[in-house]
Parts: sequence; structure tokens; C-alpha cells
Amino acid sequence: MAWPLLLFAALALPPSAAARPSAPATNSSSSPLTNVTLGVVVAERDLRSLLGPALELALEALEPQLSRAALCVRPVYASYRDCSVAAEKSETLKAAHSPDVLLGLGCDSEDDDVGRRASDWGLPLVTAGHYYRDPEFKTMVYAGPAGSTLAVFLTLLHRRFNWTSRAAFALSRAAENSHPDHSLLRIRKRLLDAPKFIGARKKYRRPDDAVRFIRAHGRVVYIVGSVEMVRRIIHLAQVQNMTNGDYVFFYLDLFGESLRAEGHREAAKPWQSMESQEVGGLREAFQTVLVITYHEPQTTEYRQFQSQRNLRAQRDLGVALNDSLQEKLVAGCFHDGLVLYIRALIETLDEGGSKRDTSRILKKMRRLKIQGVTGTVSINGKNDREMDFDLWAMVNVERGQYQVVAHYVGSEQRINWTGQIHWKKGEVPLDNPPCVFDKVGSSCGKHGCFLLVLLPGS
Repeated sequence: MAWPLLLFAALALPPSAAARPSAPATNSSSSPLTNVTLGVVVAERDLRSLLGPALELALEALEPQLSRAALCVRPVYASYRDCSVAAEKSETLKAAHSPDVLLGLGCDSEDDDVGRRASDWGLPLVTAGHYYRDPEFKTMVYAGPAGSTLAVFLTLLHRRFNWTSRAAFALSRAAENSHPDHSLLRIRKRLLDAPKFIGARKKYRRPDDAVRFIRAHGRVVYIVGSVEMVRRIIHLAQVQNMTNGDYVFFYLDLFGESLRAEGHREAAKPWQSMESQEVGGLREAFQTVLVITYHEPQTTEYRQFQSQRNLRAQRDLGVALNDSLQEKLVAGCFHDGLVLYIRALIETLDEGGSKRDTSRILKKMRRLKIQGVTGTVSINGKNDREMDFDLWAMVNVERGQYQVVAHYVGSEQRINWTGQIHWKKGEVPLDNPPCVFDKVGSSCGKHGCFLLVLLPGS
């Protein structure tokens, strides 16, 4: 007997926003059909541009597995314009449809309380967009790009270059507020596990004060903020003779906006401004700047997924998608997160469990490793995806061209080196050179890890 794979959308949603019904699937087993309801709680803008096409493509890719497992998948939707009502919308959806799992792209603030609701209801919550995690979000699986997994990569870099102290973190207040997962607290905590580190937090209203502080106390500098802020810091560092090779600056530009061609800025040249390529000699100073981004897959599967996503968004929703790494990666990660959940669900059912056995399903999601359109999908013990990162360095000093020199593989916690870093002085900068920070005695005895916050107006 042939069983159709049913894909329904909530009646309140326009048909263009619903997942497209798939071709009928054949149930070759004698097992009764199991209905699985996907509760999709998402901002309206994300439903049209990110989640809708990705959900449709994921369900189509899953059709053979769903058919063999005798599963009937039914997405139901609750959309919102403001994160403050997301939890209320999720309660309405639960009351009306009793979903077996919640899906969404989340919010980046405490206004998003869907994670707490999901935990209270004992439902898995698979999300991939904005990152906000509370200790009470016990059933949330974050399948998307999370800066929280960056700490392992940086720890490996420090180990490779023998840096055990003098790490300075500079971030704008805007960056800290808008990207709580990029506030470096987890990264700082991981680095501070080394016994020689001492934590301190300093606030400066002006970048030049912060740069003077870094000059006196730091050597390995991490910067989070706009590319304009980075150029200003590097210019000030250049004036202070800090770009001669004694310091190394890491710009955490996770979605690679500074490497995109925009305005008058050429691709892979973050030292150029969008208004003009003449930036007062910053090209040479940026030789001391390394850029860290998420890794964008280069596989045929990833390219095909993005091509199909663009086509369907334009054809079905009338939406022209932008080419930003953030949107492409989030959409791909959501697709893979849903595929991972279905795989875990099928294994649970095959072993005699039920679709509401949340703890068992979550355990399997942490154990499984699958190959998705965004590469290997691996969930760590905190229910966050182990993301891949790229390290960019200036490989052509004359042209100021950046290129990937290392790829961090999150699922293996390993760095693959694909190029060389051209250190300004021909060797790795020392993080704690003798008799520089402590001129009493034969070596520097003080160590520190500093977190700087540049306040508005900087």
C-alpha cells in the first residue's frame, strides 16, 4: 500500500510560506504510520528568506528515509514580528497542534523564551539562527554557527605558538550587546584555565586609551567589532609602533564581512575602506592582523543547496536572497539540524522508543555524526554544533591580499594548515618577552588576560 508523505501548513500562513508537498512515498513495511508534527516558531522575515526554503529542501532529501521508517511529517507554523511574543506564539502552537519537536531560528536576547518553554514541555528544540542559551534551555540543540565553539580553536592556536599569557580582548559595546555569544566570555574562560593567566576587565571610552593599555599589558590581541573599528585600532597601534611584529592582532570577523568586496573595497582586503582604497598606509600594518571566520563549505552539495534555496525563494516567495555568508550558513545549518533530528528519531523508533522520548533523541543527536550540506555535523556535550573556522593571513604583502592559511575542523578538534603566516619579523611574536612587562629580575613574572570594552563613541 502506498502512503503519501503529508506536509501540512498552519491555515493562518499563506500557501507560499508552507513547505511544498513532496512526491508520494511508499511504505514497504507493515508497520503503522507514525505521525510527526514539526512545530516551527520563527520570525516572519526569517521564515521567508531562510527557514522556508531550507525546510522544504530538507524534507525532500529525507523522503526515502521517512518512507522506509513509515513516518508522516507535518510542519505547522507560528510566526512573529517581535521576539517578545515568540514564547506566547509557541504556547498557542502547542495548544493547537501538540508538536513533537520545535524548530526555529531563535532570537539573540532574553526576550526569546521558547527554549525554556521547550524544556518545560520536554520537547526537543532544534535551532540555528540567532544564538542565545540559558542554563534552563536543557532540550535546545543549536545546529548553527555558534561563537561559543571558537574557544577550542583559539586554545589550539595558543598551544601551537606557545602563548600562555598577555592575551588582550577588545570589543565594542555594540558587539557585546548584539552578539552575546561573541562576548568572548567562554573563550576567555577557556584560555584562563592556564594557570599563568590572570583575568581583568577594563573599560575605555576612547580607542586610543585602550590601545595604550594593550601596548603596556598585552601582546596577543583579539578584536570584535566593525571593520571600521578595527582599522582605527590598527592605525592607532601603528602610531604607537605596535605593528612592527612584536604584537599579533586577531580580528574575529566570523561571517567574513571585512573580506567581502563592497564599495571601493576589493575582496580579501580588509585594510581597505569602502569609500576609498587609500587608507593611509594600513596595508603594511595589517600584515600583523589575522582574520578568523566561519568556514564556508566548498562542496558540490553546499553549492547545489544554495542554488536551490535561491531559486525557490525567488520562484515561490518572490524573495531575492543576499549572498552573505551569515544567511547562507544559517540556512544550511538549519537544514542539517533537521536532518540530524530525523536520523536520531528514526534510530530511537527502531530501538522501540517513542517520538516523545526526548532525552534519548537528544543523546543520539550528540552521538551521531552526519554529512550534511554544510559538512560534518557534530553536536557537543552542551548541545552546540562543533563549527569549522578559517584563519586568514596576508599572503601577498605587496597587494595586501588575504588567504586562508588554516582550517579548523570542529568535529575533530584539529587544525589543518594550508599555508604559512608571514610574520613581520620572520618569527612568531613572543607573548611575554623577557624584561618587557616586569623589568625587575631576569624575566617577566606577571601574566594577564585582559578584556577591554570600548564604550559608545569610541
